[in-house]
Amino acid sequence: MSRSTTRGRWALALLGASLVWFYRRVLSTPQRASWPPPADAITPAGAEAAASRGASPQFAWATAATIEPWVEGESFFPRIFADVEAAGSSVHILMFGWREGAVGMRMAELLRRKLAAGVEVRVLVDRLGSRPYGAARAMFTELAAAGAEIVVSDFSPLDRSGLFPDRQRWAWRDGELGRVDHRKLYVVDGAIAWTGGAGLEDHFEDGSFHDVMVRVTGDVVRQAQAAFLAAFRNRGGPPPANSARLFPEPGDPGTTPVALAQVVPGGMVAASQAILEQIDSARERLDIANPYLTDKGAIGRILAAARRGVKVRVLVSERSNNAQAGAALRHRYGELADAGVEVWELPGTVVHAKVVVADDVVSFGTLNLDAWALYRNAELVLIAKSREAAELFEERLFEPDLARARRAEPAAGTRARLQCWVADKLTFFL
Repeated sequence: MSRSTTRGRWALALLGASLVWFYRRVLSTPQRASWPPPADAITPAGAEAAASRGASPQFAWATAATIEPWVEGESFFPRIFADVEAAGSSVHILMFGWREGAVGMRMAELLRRKLAAGVEVRVLVDRLGSRPYGAARAMFTELAAAGAEIVVSDFSPLDRSGLFPDRQRWAWRDGELGRVDHRKLYVVDGAIAWTGGAGLEDHFEDGSFHDVMVRVTGDVVRQAQAAFLAAFRNRGGPPPANSARLFPEPGDPGTTPVALAQVVPGGMVAASQAILEQIDSARERLDIANPYLTDKGAIGRILAAARRGVKVRVLVSERSNNAQAGAALRHRYGELADAGVEVWELPGTVVHAKVVVADDVVSFGTLNLDAWALYRNAELVLIAKSREAAELFEERLFEPDLARARRAEPAAGTRARLQCWVADKLTFFL
């Protein structure tokens, strides 16, 4: 055997091993039974102790006192800022996208004022979404200099753990290559939580991206606090000196059954399994708003719901900011229509909300219905069993949007159909 042949075989073997490694570390979709909550799931009463351990916990069903969805940045940003302005003890922000635009800088300036008034500020941002080592470095550096404790989630397995910018150390995190922290969560004074799809970015304020943020109070907020602090500790953040003050007993724990569920890289997919179960449980109505509906399993469940007689409406963008994801869904338009699913395209904006209403159950948060969100990235949702909450999402989101949306039509023309067919075959990677 010649040397060139031997070198060629070694090269092929190395390439094959590299592809296997890349698949297992980046593209695999590990899953373990994560829903419904196990018997040892964390209750609101156990949230403080769970946060101190640093691992991402699974949460038991809890209760909410209020659930208020606000549509469009012009509605939710003023209310989020007002809650932060009124904070008396702590502000915690877990954010995928916090950029150095007008909205992001306003929040940074507000937090500097709160720090000067003695309010504790802790922040976890994602490196990919927020660019703390790049364009947004000055903003976060100034915030840290004012006293905020900031940690960074990195999609690289070799990342910087500890407080940004100068108290970090290199750490190896096996299995996190390519996984981002896509969660968006505010916890104010341990009493108010906000979650939804919007980052601290200008395109959510000017209407370019159409989204929903939801204000929640009640006992479940203690679990949201634990979710934040566990993630903060996991990225090298120091434990709070007095954690008890971060978990106050709510004045009104509420009576609405609600569960906080997450996706954590490595196979804990409670949020994904909860929403897929929610779709399966629909008997009369199923309304879905989601920007990237590409997962074949999710689409199969939506089709099954329509075929058993559920009235199904899906709200998406007329023009997605992810052309491949939009094309992949468009390939399924004919099949969806044949099953009775109404697909509606909203013009003039990117539908970025992630909301599912199935009968009297509503879920909201950060979970897209694609393979990355369902199985790979860190995500968070709240699921509420409440006719009142479900109707509020219908009133504020679905009915106004569907009134100005257009019925979707399959791609026309050979080239367009071919592009959609190819995109559909690549959904595992989208």
